[in-house]
Amino acid sequence: MSDMSELASLRIERTARPSGTTRRGRWRRWTILLILAVALVLACHAFLVPATVTVAPAVRASVQGDDSPSGELSAAGYIVADRQSTVSAKYTTRLARLLVREAAVVEKGQLLAELDHRELDAGINEAEADVARAEALVGQAQAGVAQAEAELTAAKAAVQTAAARVAEAQAGMDDATRRLHIDETLVKAQAAEANRVDDRRTEVNLAQARVTAAEQTRVETEARVGVAVAQVGAAKAARVSTDAALLAARARLETLRARLEDHFVRAPFAGVVTERIAEEGEIVAPVSIGGTQAKGAIVTVIESASMQAEVDVAERHLARVKPGGRARITVDAFPGEVFPGSVQRILPLVDRGKATVKARGDFRKVDPRFLPNMAVRVRFLPPDAPAGAEEGLVPDPLLVPTAAVVTRDSQPGVWTVDGDRVRHVPVKTGATRGDQIEITEGLAEGATVVVKGVAALRRDGQRIRVRQTEGRL
Repeated sequence: MSDMSELASLRIERTARPSGTTRRGRWRRWTILLILAVALVLACHAFLVPATVTVAPAVRASVQGDDSPSGELSAAGYIVADRQSTVSAKYTTRLARLLVREAAVVEKGQLLAELDHRELDAGINEAEADVARAEALVGQAQAGVAQAEAELTAAKAAVQTAAARVAEAQAGMDDATRRLHIDETLVKAQAAEANRVDDRRTEVNLAQARVTAAEQTRVETEARVGVAVAQVGAAKAARVSTDAALLAARARLETLRARLEDHFVRAPFAGVVTERIAEEGEIVAPVSIGGTQAKGAIVTVIESASMQAEVDVAERHLARVKPGGRARITVDAFPGEVFPGSVQRILPLVDRGKATVKARGDFRKVDPRFLPNMAVRVRFLPPDAPAGAEEGLVPDPLLVPTAAVVTRDSQPGVWTVDGDRVRHVPVKTGATRGDQIEITEGLAEGATVVVKGVAALRRDGQRIRVRQTEGRL
């Protein structure tokens, strides 16, 4: 009986009321079911409704603009000739001959044009005749000086002869006087006849006459010397005058010949004729004269070897451009070609309207295909750029916004866009440049990557809706 009683006590009464614990368990089950239902709805919504994202292209550093934070700066401009000359006439006259046309290659000193110089030729002929007359007068004056000097020499010689004769006559007189004194002494001593004294006196008188005549001759010859000296002075003065006249005539002739040479317009340096401004028969002048038909120039010549790239650099980026820095230059006319160069100089003038400064870049080698005003783009390389970067030997790094790179399982990657769906692509990254980062492996140039809204992306093939596109596609 006791066993049966115990079994009876274990029997469950089906009609008993449920306890509070049973009701709480039921509510818990319904709550779990509701949460699962919401999660299922959200999952379906995430699967069916596209995520809204912002995308940007992966581009090479070389296509970054002036505002690129990549550490490199590029600027657009044109090819210019550092040495250019607009050749004009020195005098207002008619253009007789024009010997070159556009694109003509000329050497330094080559004749470009000839001006009308017929009136100048007549003036030169007259000046040459004046020089010939002046030279003849100089010859005559020189002959006159020579004759006067010869006469002076002869007069001086005559003076010397006269002086010798005076000395000779004086010696004769002294001898006659001495003999007179001897004979007078002898006569007083009655050692000689008295008539000998008379003879000696006659000899003295004759000697005195000869001395007087010689003295007179000497005076006359000395006067002739004075006249000859005056004639030499006059002849030399005439020579000086004719020499001055000859110099003046020759100077005038040289001036006219120099003016004639100015009528032959020559190339100031070796180069290429880029513009033909005047034509044969037109009046040309040193400068353009308002109100007339006179041309102010004849041709324009540039030195091909002095071609440079001139670009406008934004004033705020001027500190990033240094003279001597390496530069990579591309020319729009030759796509795909790179021309290495360097910064030659920065022009010391700011354009207030554009807030830019002009910078000049030298080409390492000037290509003969270059023409003035060809469009160029100059990329100024930073000092730490690898060797050969200016020659295009080093590929430009691929850049994407830093926000595009996400890490999954310790592997960096980006979400690439294919139509309206995305795919996660693992990549290898390089240096960070401002708000961009280098992609060294795993991504193709031009690929579109998600930069905003990456948190909403969960799987490959997920649908997206592009809200905004940054950069250039």
